[in-house]
Amino acid sequence: MVNTSKWLLLAATLVSVAVIFVSAVLPVAYEQALVNLLVGEMAALALGHATYRVSSGKPVAPMSVALAIGSGVILFVSPLFIEPVDPILTIMFVAGGIVTAGGVIGVLGRVLGGEEQQRSGGERIAERARTEQTGN
Repeated sequence: MVNTSKWLLLAATLVSVAVIFVSAVLPVAYEQALVNLLVGEMAALALGHATYRVSSGKPVAPMSVALAIGSGVILFVSPLFIEPVDPILTIMFVAGGIVTAGGVIGVLGRVLGGEEQQRSGGERIAERARTEQTGN
Protein backbone atom coordinates (compact mmCIF):
# COMPACT_ATOMS: atom_id res chain seq x y z
CA MET A 1 0.00 0.00 0.00
CA VAL A 2 2.83 2.39 0.84
CA ASN A 3 4.55 1.95 -2.51
CA THR A 4 1.33 2.43 -4.47
CA SER A 5 0.26 5.49 -2.53
CA LYS A 6 3.75 6.96 -2.86
CA TRP A 7 3.65 6.79 -6.66
CA LEU A 8 0.06 7.99 -6.91
CA LEU A 9 0.82 10.95 -4.64
CA LEU A 10 3.88 11.74 -6.74
CA ALA A 11 1.76 11.69 -9.91
CA ALA A 12 -0.80 14.01 -8.29
CA THR A 13 2.03 16.33 -7.24
CA LEU A 14 3.33 16.50 -10.80
CA VAL A 15 -0.17 17.19 -12.14
CA SER A 16 -0.59 20.05 -9.66
CA VAL A 17 2.75 21.49 -10.79
CA ALA A 18 1.59 21.21 -14.41
CA VAL A 19 -1.57 23.17 -13.52
CA ILE A 20 0.61 26.12 -12.61
CA PHE A 21 2.00 26.26 -16.15
CA VAL A 22 -1.26 25.68 -18.05
CA SER A 23 -1.89 29.41 -18.17
CA ALA A 24 1.44 29.97 -19.91
CA VAL A 25 0.53 27.56 -22.71
CA LEU A 26 -3.19 28.19 -23.21
CA PRO A 27 -4.98 31.52 -23.44
CA VAL A 28 -7.15 31.69 -20.31
CA ALA A 29 -8.90 34.44 -18.39
CA TYR A 30 -6.81 36.43 -15.97
CA GLU A 31 -8.80 35.15 -13.01
CA GLN A 32 -8.33 31.54 -14.11
CA ALA A 33 -4.59 32.12 -14.41
CA LEU A 34 -4.51 33.40 -10.83
CA VAL A 35 -6.51 30.43 -9.53
CA ASN A 36 -4.23 28.02 -11.39
CA LEU A 37 -1.14 29.68 -9.97
CA LEU A 38 -2.21 30.09 -6.35
CA VAL A 39 -4.29 26.97 -5.84
CA GLY A 40 -1.99 24.82 -7.98
CA GLU A 41 0.99 25.92 -5.92
CA MET A 42 -0.77 25.14 -2.63
CA ALA A 43 -1.79 21.74 -3.97
CA ALA A 44 1.77 21.02 -5.12
CA LEU A 45 3.17 21.90 -1.70
CA ALA A 46 0.56 19.84 0.16
CA LEU A 47 0.89 16.80 -2.10
CA GLY A 48 4.67 17.07 -2.12
CA HIS A 49 4.67 17.04 1.68
CA ALA A 50 2.33 14.06 1.72
CA THR A 51 4.54 12.23 -0.78
CA TYR A 52 7.60 12.91 1.36
CA ARG A 53 5.89 11.64 4.50
CA VAL A 54 4.67 8.44 2.81
CA SER A 55 8.09 7.83 1.23
CA SER A 56 9.84 8.13 4.59
CA GLY A 57 7.40 5.78 6.33
CA LYS A 58 5.57 8.41 8.32
CA PRO A 59 1.81 8.99 8.43
CA VAL A 60 0.46 11.72 6.20
CA ALA A 61 -0.36 14.97 7.98
CA PRO A 62 -4.13 15.53 8.11
CA MET A 63 -3.81 19.23 7.23
CA SER A 64 -1.77 18.34 4.16
CA VAL A 65 -4.36 16.00 2.69
CA ALA A 66 -7.21 18.34 3.65
CA LEU A 67 -5.46 21.14 1.75
CA ALA A 68 -4.90 18.84 -1.22
CA ILE A 69 -8.55 17.77 -1.34
CA GLY A 70 -9.76 21.36 -1.00
CA SER A 71 -7.37 22.54 -3.71
CA GLY A 72 -8.49 19.77 -6.03
CA VAL A 73 -12.13 20.71 -5.58
CA ILE A 74 -11.35 24.38 -6.24
CA LEU A 75 -9.40 23.48 -9.37
CA PHE A 76 -12.26 21.28 -10.51
CA VAL A 77 -15.01 23.89 -10.16
CA SER A 78 -13.08 27.09 -10.94
CA PRO A 79 -13.50 27.00 -14.74
CA LEU A 80 -17.26 26.59 -14.30
CA PHE A 81 -17.46 29.94 -12.53
CA ILE A 82 -14.76 31.82 -14.42
CA GLU A 83 -14.66 30.78 -18.06
CA PRO A 84 -16.31 27.46 -19.05
CA VAL A 85 -14.69 26.93 -22.45
CA ASP A 86 -12.68 24.07 -23.83
CA PRO A 87 -9.81 23.08 -23.61
CA ILE A 88 -9.26 24.68 -20.19
CA LEU A 89 -12.51 23.20 -18.87
CA THR A 90 -11.47 19.64 -19.67
CA ILE A 91 -7.92 20.15 -18.47
CA MET A 92 -9.05 21.58 -15.14
CA PHE A 93 -11.66 18.84 -14.65
CA VAL A 94 -9.02 16.16 -15.12
CA ALA A 95 -6.35 17.97 -13.08
CA GLY A 96 -8.76 18.80 -10.27
CA GLY A 97 -9.95 15.22 -10.16
CA ILE A 98 -6.41 13.87 -9.98
CA VAL A 99 -5.38 16.32 -7.25
CA THR A 100 -8.50 15.47 -5.23
CA ALA A 101 -7.84 11.75 -5.74
CA GLY A 102 -4.28 12.29 -4.48
CA GLY A 103 -5.62 13.79 -1.27
CA VAL A 104 -8.11 10.95 -0.84
CA ILE A 105 -5.30 8.43 -1.38
CA GLY A 106 -3.36 10.15 1.39
CA VAL A 107 -6.34 9.76 3.73
CA LEU A 108 -6.80 6.12 2.74
CA GLY A 109 -3.10 5.45 3.28
CA ARG A 110 -3.34 6.89 6.76
CA VAL A 111 -6.50 4.96 7.66
CA LEU A 112 -5.94 1.67 5.81
CA GLY A 113 -2.14 1.71 5.60
CA GLY A 114 0.19 -0.55 7.49
CA GLU A 115 1.16 -0.22 11.11
CA GLU A 116 4.09 2.04 10.26
CA GLN A 117 1.84 4.60 8.52
CA GLN A 118 -0.67 4.67 11.35
CA ARG A 119 1.79 5.30 14.18
CA SER A 120 2.52 8.83 15.26
CA GLY A 121 6.00 10.27 15.59
CA GLY A 122 5.92 9.94 19.39
CA GLU A 123 5.04 6.26 19.14
CA ARG A 124 7.92 5.63 16.73
CA ILE A 125 10.38 7.48 18.98
CA ALA A 126 9.18 5.53 22.03
CA GLU A 127 9.58 2.24 20.14
CA ARG A 128 13.09 3.20 19.07
CA ALA A 129 13.98 4.14 22.66
CA ARG A 130 12.65 0.81 23.98
CA THR A 131 14.74 -1.16 21.48
CA GLU A 132 17.85 0.84 22.39
CA GLN A 133 17.30 0.24 26.12
CA THR A 134 16.91 -3.50 25.70
CA GLY A 135 19.91 -3.66 23.40
CA ASN A 136 18.13 -5.31 20.46
